[in-house]
Amino acid sequence: MLAVATIALGPLAGWLDPRLSPYADTVPGGGDAHLALWHGFEPALGITVVVLAIGSAMFWKRRRVAALQDRVPATVDAGRGYGILVRTVDRTAARLTHFAQHGGLPQYLGTILVVFVLALGFAATVNRTWPDTVVLWDYPGQVIIAVILILAAIAASRSGQRMTAVLLAGVTGYGLVALFAFHGAPDLALTQALVETMTLVVFVLVLRRLPATVARPQAPLHRRRRALIGVLVGLTMGTIAVIALGARQDPSIALDLPRLTLEAHGTNIVNVALVDIRAWDTMGEVSVLIVVATGVASLLFVSGRTETVPRLKGSRTQRSPRNRRRVVADPQASSAGHAVTRQSWLLAGRTIKPEDRSILIEVIVRLLFHPAIVVSVFLLFAGHNAPGGGFAGGLLAGLALVARYLAGGRYELGEAAPIDPGKILGLGVVLAVGTAVASLFVTGIPLQSAYASIDVPVLGHLSFGTSTIFDIGVYLVVIGLALDILRSLGSEIDRQSEAGEAPPAGSDASATADGSAAAAPAAGAGAEPVPEVIP
Repeated sequence: MLAVATIALGPLAGWLDPRLSPYADTVPGGGDAHLALWHGFEPALGITVVVLAIGSAMFWKRRRVAALQDRVPATVDAGRGYGILVRTVDRTAARLTHFAQHGGLPQYLGTILVVFVLALGFAATVNRTWPDTVVLWDYPGQVIIAVILILAAIAASRSGQRMTAVLLAGVTGYGLVALFAFHGAPDLALTQALVETMTLVVFVLVLRRLPATVARPQAPLHRRRRALIGVLVGLTMGTIAVIALGARQDPSIALDLPRLTLEAHGTNIVNVALVDIRAWDTMGEVSVLIVVATGVASLLFVSGRTETVPRLKGSRTQRSPRNRRRVVADPQASSAGHAVTRQSWLLAGRTIKPEDRSILIEVIVRLLFHPAIVVSVFLLFAGHNAPGGGFAGGLLAGLALVARYLAGGRYELGEAAPIDPGKILGLGVVLAVGTAVASLFVTGIPLQSAYASIDVPVLGHLSFGTSTIFDIGVYLVVIGLALDILRSLGSEIDRQSEAGEAPPAGSDASATADGSAAAAPAAGAGAEPVPEVIP
């Protein structure tokens, strides 16, 4: 199609050039180039003429050329030589694959890490750009945090309990939170803390279908070799980090970030960079989150993704205070036993076995859920000038939904967010991509922000930009991802356990959302429970 378009539009080059040249002139270093049907005598044209002349001469004297070809010995055969080369490459690749990939996952990882050490180790050896000075630590607290991280990493690798290993791995993530906070990066510290918490929740949801202990049928082989590889990888990475700090030759672009941030009507460099300066990267990351959500759901929903959100029977009428309350006789209210009004803490608390419920957790979740949602919205809109943003706000809202699920199960999650996660993900993508497309029609540059400022009594000077709409899209995508993971790794696994579907081989499907033994729901196995409230 491109070749045909080139031939068809070639005579129209003079008409197309004035319309395409203005954009070509915006490319730095592009030179003075124009579309034309004839560019004069150039080297490319000369080479083409020579090739066509030689080809025409060979075709004209094709009988003589064929006679010359017949005199060439049979051993000189380009086709045979090409076949021998291809077969040699295939055999070499097969032998190399058999050598490097015959010992299972440890062998694969060992091969990758050894190649990493050899390649980057050699590059570090011949390197000539080293920093003038090396500062081991800025303050003693860094040493303490580093020691804690090292001990947690070692303990996680040696732990025989899956849950213990996950918690120890989480310590390393929260150690980074402390480092970010002490280095004056509250935005990174907040985001890292929320990400690490959400990661731990996902690990717990996955581990409840796996055995509690790590299977060790025999002692690990080649422990010294593995330890040596691990030490070499650590030393190589540390050396590369030191070299990278001393390899800069030009001034850092970070020096211009404060000025660019002010031009974007903001003061938080991190958030402005995410939704304005490097919004293209953020859009790519949003796409990755959607792929992750789709992949997780595809693995868990065996017969097809369910269209309905699991809710209580008659939950639409549960919103009225009359249905959420129940009049009971409280002998402690008065000597006459007058009736008093009590309210349930969670709508779906009744669906959990009484011995598995925790009134303390239900009360805390009920008290903190709505403030957490409000704070997440505050982080969304305050992120342009203060720590926060759509990613951090979406994570906080997602953790609030996690709390509702852990306290009340899948029906409580359905009552907290009675909407398909796919719709939330789709709306977030529409807002993010729509911002990029809309700017094309206004400025001609995708994701270029526009701003409107106004002075409001009491609130003062307010500035709203299209980058905020993009950030709202990120906020919705993160919430949709959290809700989709909860429905996949949480609600769907609960449903499969209640329905008696076979769990994966070697797994333990006897855990519920709060880690207790699974049992039929209060209203009977496979049936939605009747929405009753606890007096």
